Amino acid sequence: MKMNLTENKKKVIVLCSMVMLLVVAGTLSIVLNMSLAQGGETPPVGGEISTFYTELSANRELRKNEQLVLLDSIINSENSTAASIKEAEEQKLAICANIQTEMVIESVIKAQGYDNVAVVIGNDNINIFVDQAELTPQQLACIVDVVGDHTVFGVNEISVSPTVVETAE
Repeated sequence: MKMNLTENKKKVIVLCSMVMLLVVAGTLSIVLNMSLAQGGETPPVGGEISTFYTELSANRELRKNEQLVLLDSIINSENSTAASIKEAEEQKLAICANIQTEMVIESVIKAQGYDNVAVVIGNDNINIFVDQAELTPQQLACIVDVVGDHTVFGVNEISVSPTVVETAE
């Protein structure tokens, strides 16, 4: 019994397979990173402890990778119009620029003495999470200055959240 698949169905199957592989790779990456963070030990089955920052970074990376895969499918589709391809390419470039900006801001803030930092750039705002119980006005101003140096976001579009996450022992 032979199945005849149209080109579009084949592309959908390939795209779905790629997304599934991406999810598996992301999950594996999270587990391995947690293992390395715990001193190289294999994480216990069903009882892994991951920090807020690890989960946030992994989820952010997975979400952006999924977006990039979908944009690539639009760019590479024979059925896409020139306008949709151009828009997908622009969105892809914007996502790549945001990834770079997030990494730079995280690195600069970490250099100021914060152990855990996560930066998430949205369309209309930027969220920064730092591993502190509280931030002084001076610390907050330094973080906002870093964001201002690397983005076009105004003060009202910047959200800085001191976030202390307690881990179970």
